[in-house]
Amino acid sequence: MTQLKLPKDIIYDKVLNEEQLRIVKDGGGSSLVLAGPGSGKTRVLVYRVCWLLEQGVSPSSLLLVTFTNKAAREMITRVENLIGSYPKGLWAGTFHHIANVLLRRYGEVLSIPTNYTIMDEDDSISLLKNIINASNIPEEFPKPADIKKIFSLSVNTVEDIKDIVNTRFPDNSSLIHRFETIWTNYQKTKRKLNLMDYDDLLLFCYKLLKNESRGAQISDNFKYVLVDEYHDTNKLQSLILYQLARVNKNIMVVGDDSQSIYSFRGATVDNIMDFSRIYPGAKTFYLDTNYRSTPQILDFANRSISNNRTRYPKKLKSARGGGVKPVVVRCYSPRDEAFFVSQRISQLLNSGVSPKDIGVLFRSRYQAAEIEMGFSRLKVPYIVRGGVRFFEQAHIKDIMAYFRVTENIRDEVSWRRLFTQTEGIGSKTSDILIPYILSMDNLDDIVKNLGKGDIKIRAYGKLTALLALIYKLQSINNIPAGIELIMDSGYARYITKKYKDELDRYQDIEMLKEISSSYSSRADFISEASLQEYSKGENMEEISPLVLSTIHQAKGLEWKIVFIIGVSANHFPHPASSMDIHALEEERRVFYVAVTRAKEDVCITYFTRDFYRTFTDKRSRFLEEMPEYLYEKWNF
Repeated sequence: MTQLKLPKDIIYDKVLNEEQLRIVKDGGGSSLVLAGPGSGKTRVLVYRVCWLLEQGVSPSSLLLVTFTNKAAREMITRVENLIGSYPKGLWAGTFHHIANVLLRRYGEVLSIPTNYTIMDEDDSISLLKNIINASNIPEEFPKPADIKKIFSLSVNTVEDIKDIVNTRFPDNSSLIHRFETIWTNYQKTKRKLNLMDYDDLLLFCYKLLKNESRGAQISDNFKYVLVDEYHDTNKLQSLILYQLARVNKNIMVVGDDSQSIYSFRGATVDNIMDFSRIYPGAKTFYLDTNYRSTPQILDFANRSISNNRTRYPKKLKSARGGGVKPVVVRCYSPRDEAFFVSQRISQLLNSGVSPKDIGVLFRSRYQAAEIEMGFSRLKVPYIVRGGVRFFEQAHIKDIMAYFRVTENIRDEVSWRRLFTQTEGIGSKTSDILIPYILSMDNLDDIVKNLGKGDIKIRAYGKLTALLALIYKLQSINNIPAGIELIMDSGYARYITKKYKDELDRYQDIEMLKEISSSYSSRADFISEASLQEYSKGENMEEISPLVLSTIHQAKGLEWKIVFIIGVSANHFPHPASSMDIHALEEERRVFYVAVTRAKEDVCITYFTRDFYRTFTDKRSRFLEEMPEYLYEKWNF
């Protein structure tokens, strides 16, 4: 290679520490960069690209694989700013982006028409639904979205459908043969219609790269392969990378085994743990200087993750000084926990802390409901990252619609919502019923006059059952009991039939019962719930709201102050992980990711009575295993 004179000179040893500099100037071959949180891994990748270009490597022979196209664009922009020109021809993007480009160019090798259409997830599920409906399938059958998940896991983990079902969905083991038949029909239909789903892009890309002639040519073109977030890769992606680097054998992957938290998508920590076996003679570099967090936060995080067996031995060290210990707060109930967090954040905001410097993290979505109520009362601006607010979720709005019509018989929006759930009442029937209902003064009049005149519908029985339920709800002052009545009347079945994540939605409804239990009247509860939308329509970016987020959605982000809520036994780690050491260790990695989002302060809360009315009196095992000298204890 001939060294290239770039428009701008980069003085690498002025902007990189010793660890980073060794990686950036590495000569080549296979290398694993273990990059802890806040250690500057993106900086290393950007400067590595610049260094290789400076050494005369052609941009078109450089491949940078990222997990979002946004990350790729940002890296390329940084490279352009550093070298003073756009690196034309450089390959950068996600696995799916790279796969699509290669298949468009060389798909004919696999007899794939290069003008195929890519289906998004909704399109894929819709196609599967059509195939299932055309088959002789019993009514009680998994939803198309659930079947698509099985198929996707099978492709990305390179496991048979049978093995995926037996290990991850054992309740459906008796349906394996039907799943395999549907899979075959799904593949045939896609080929016939010249369609590709996201999994096809990876699968056919791998087949293309395995092709003796074309695969070797493609691999030879990529002199250097750089990979970001390697700990988030699945088995198929690992195989694709191996094929991409098989000719020149220059591959550098950057990742952190302690942040591998996406096994539910098919990702595996084994890729990073087995790297030296997959690539014999590979070098291992450590980026363990953390520029984000204080020493006290890192001491806590290091000690927590050290309890995992499947990991590389490493310890983050802080480049910062000073700081305070994390705080662990014992609360009585989820409501008390929410009150404490809301009040504490209100105090911080009043003292001048910006909302954008605060993050509230939780393991599962339902845990944030009480916090949202508290924020709304205190008029604290917030956004829920990667999702909608608790009271804006469809199933919560459905439940609230029942109570709204008990208080306001002319609530047209809520009636239409209830009719949508009622089998046999479509939009046309709803248009007939609404004027009739709005013309009545009370529920008794509606029931009394139903069936007279033009109000004759096929679903008369279903409608009378709905009205009877609302009549009962009007006589019940105990709101949680009313929610139970709604669930038992058929809404639980409706959730199971309509949603693929019904268990999460059941937990949301349990939390709704907990929230409602403190209200003595339906009217007060409905009013308070309605106020949750007080900020809807505001430009949240302009008012710099604080963030509520699941830990998974918060990965890669940082805040000065982080609250981690619900760190209680039976809630975090997730109960499903209790009998599986691999699942438990992944849960501990989730906790580690949460703690390392903080720059200056970490506040961890737990409660001793959950919303199932049971007394746990136990904090999470992740707190139990921590020496008390590493944190402060508060009681609330």
